[in-house]
Amino acid sequence: MAKGMRVKLVYEVSQDPDTGVEVTRLTPPEVTCHRNYFYQKCFTNDGNKLLFAGEFDGNWNYYLLDIAAAEAVQLTEGTGDNTFGGFLSPDDKSLYYVKNERTLLEVNLETLVEREVYNVPADWVGYGTWVANSDCTKLVGIEISKDDWVPLNDWKIFHDFFHKGPNCRLLRVDLQTGESAVIHQEKNWLGHPIYRPFDDNTVAFCHEGPHDLVDARMWMVNEDGSNVRKVKEHAEGESCTHEFWVPNGSSLMYVSYLKGQQGRTIYSYNPDNGENTEVMQMPACSHLMSNFDGTLLVGDGSGTPVDVKDTSGYTIDNDPYLYAFDIAKKAYFRVARHDTSWATFANSRQVTHPHPSFTPDDSAILFSSDKDGKPALYIAKMPANPELISA
Repeated sequence: MAKGMRVKLVYEVSQDPDTGVEVTRLTPPEVTCHRNYFYQKCFTNDGNKLLFAGEFDGNWNYYLLDIAAAEAVQLTEGTGDNTFGGFLSPDDKSLYYVKNERTLLEVNLETLVEREVYNVPADWVGYGTWVANSDCTKLVGIEISKDDWVPLNDWKIFHDFFHKGPNCRLLRVDLQTGESAVIHQEKNWLGHPIYRPFDDNTVAFCHEGPHDLVDARMWMVNEDGSNVRKVKEHAEGESCTHEFWVPNGSSLMYVSYLKGQQGRTIYSYNPDNGENTEVMQMPACSHLMSNFDGTLLVGDGSGTPVDVKDTSGYTIDNDPYLYAFDIAKKAYFRVARHDTSWATFANSRQVTHPHPSFTPDDSAILFSSDKDGKPALYIAKMPANPELISA
């Protein structure tokens, strides 16, 4: 198959056995398909089309699904697509993604013509998810020294890579000219660079690695490289993870959990005054994402985290549910079962992760799961009258 080829999909609609909500599997369970990273734009603004990754021709490439027509058009071809980091532009005209850890490309969604935006220098490797500012005029990304780089295909390599102390740099790239500038560099594994929405001066990033070993997970830096600062000083036995900006830019939210405890805590960080606020307690979810104004959150129940060193100290029961959190009521409810395995699959640590997020109208939740075979995409409708559980 090649760019422009169309794939007709046959949806499977069912009712969740525990909550009764309608759950639609969009992609076939015999073909590996997954969504992009949970804070990257995947729906068009009207909610009618969905960006996803599929292995219909032996390569993991990007497709754009017309949801009503159940037909997907292939946007990219060949090997090497970073199928987690790609995103749609705010005007729904382009896809941006990185190929072969080397080339940042823009795909015109109407013509499918590709434009090279930026090439990673030969002695560096493009790593992880690269995130645009609100105007989509530039993005921030991470490059790792080629001398330090190894493909991070499993969790053992993940742990070992942390101890290497790789030479990493946080950079910004102009999406029109391809010009780049280094914002911050250190001999420390850096990840998750994210512009604060509607505030290009503020960039969040993380110190990556086993959560119980990093000095402090979340950091901020001004776009000019000044004022590097911690978001939170970890308490004894505390780990923090999966931070994201509320899409309106009001706060950075993240998950905190303590050694020996089953539950977790949702926190909010105000970058204007540097205050961390405990929002509410939550079940043992891994990823967390909000709607546009942060009034609703969604999380994916998980088991013992694999991204810590002391797994015995953080052992928890597996939780197979997607949860929604009502911040005003400080309550949550089960939406549906995701029942994913969380297993490393096809040399990917991420492809079986649910990575849930809301549809643009907050009426449903998009997630990935391998519950029916290979990883596939699902949409679960929000319950009309949910049974609230006080946090």
